[in-house]
Amino acid sequence: MTETKPIIRAFTPEDWDALCDLYEPASRCEMALSGTDSRAFRSLAEEEDLEKFQHLNTAMVACVGGRIAGFVAWRDRGEWHDSGYLSWLYVDPAYHRRGIGDHLMTEAMVALGAQAWTLTKLGNDPAISLYRKHGMQIVKSRAADTWGYPHTELRLALPTSRKFDPDAPNFGG
Repeated sequence: MTETKPIIRAFTPEDWDALCDLYEPASRCEMALSGTDSRAFRSLAEEEDLEKFQHLNTAMVACVGGRIAGFVAWRDRGEWHDSGYLSWLYVDPAYHRRGIGDHLMTEAMVALGAQAWTLTKLGNDPAISLYRKHGMQIVKSRAADTWGYPHTELRLALPTSRKFDPDAPNFGG
């Protein structure tokens, strides 16, 4: 497909319903790629309600034709300051393979800086490729579960990130 140049702007609370709507098909796509049981799906609002989302994250949305096609968020507030953690990156499957994720990732990397790291599921090759394109490398693989359903979790980090050390904990420290 051809690249689509989105308008990237800051998230506002009025965007929440659109994020919740695009998260479900995007998350289900991620689960299918990784072989995670579909019963593990929880809505964005169940994962992190609007208040918690805004409290923990800075977020950007990608708009195409006035519609939100994707979003990215990173934790940078309170104890998360300078953590480099990319917490959310989802693109509506209707916009996959159009460069939207790359545009969002470019914006996020400016904010995340040298400490950038994230988690994804083994098998989510489009995400892994995107993170690698932006300099991250797989540093750790571990058995994990989502709401009691197993999958393999990967940590990717920039070589400059403290999370590049495979012995560093995912959270804390």
